Amino acid sequence: MKGRYSGHGKPVCPGALSMRMTRGCAVSRRLPVLAALGLLLAGCAGTGRTPDCRAVGGNAVYLVDRGWHTEIGVPVAALSGPLAVYRDIFPGARTVLFGYGKKTFFTAPASSVEEYLIGPFPGPAVVQVFAMTTTPDRAYGPDAVVVLPMSRAETDRLSEFIGGDLERGRDGRPRLIAVGHRPESLFYAARSRYTLFHTCNGWVAQALGRAGLPVSDDGVVFAGQVMARGARAAAMMCRPEGP
Repeated sequence: MKGRYSGHGKPVCPGALSMRMTRGCAVSRRLPVLAALGLLLAGCAGTGRTPDCRAVGGNAVYLVDRGWHTEIGVPVAALSGPLAVYRDIFPGARTVLFGYGKKTFFTAPASSVEEYLIGPFPGPAVVQVFAMTTTPDRAYGPDAVVVLPMSRAETDRLSEFIGGDLERGRDGRPRLIAVGHRPESLFYAARSRYTLFHTCNGWVAQALGRAGLPVSDDGVVFAGQVMARGARAAAMMCRPEGP
């Protein structure tokens, strides 16, 4: 896949572009319908803005609210271990976003109410990898992003967790299964399975917790829960800006 990255950074349609299933910004129009159908994973319970602070040690990871689910943005310089391969796959990228979801619902748009209804049921999962030439707070705005200051050891553990959930092909690299509607959006087979108790938002919270951050995945269903917990964690790990 090297060389297919077009280098575009800022999404044309902030908050909806990284999901192929959204087809532009269509998801924002569908959310009221999904909520009425009682689909737990379609809603969002608000966001948590990062307090003004300076990251200790200069490292930071981004928790991104995409409306109905969350993603983790990792600066390319912080990618290590099994995720270092994305430096070659996306030359010129500044940040790489990682998201999790059900394979059949994540890689193709749902075309009927029935497909939305079966979306939350268990099945094979994928990890979406989306490259950006900017940072998420610049692309989506500060109200949709929590900046989490992290040590190098914490970003290394985060890379190990995400990389550990990627299936490997015979060449030892993550197993690519689909390309999104833009070449910088790729889908890889996940080792774990998507279930009602292991969802996109739970996966993100679990990843942050495994990295060593004070973020729990207990009872996580909605994106707003993850964003609120991430904001609390950021407040605990930040120190006020100095002169």
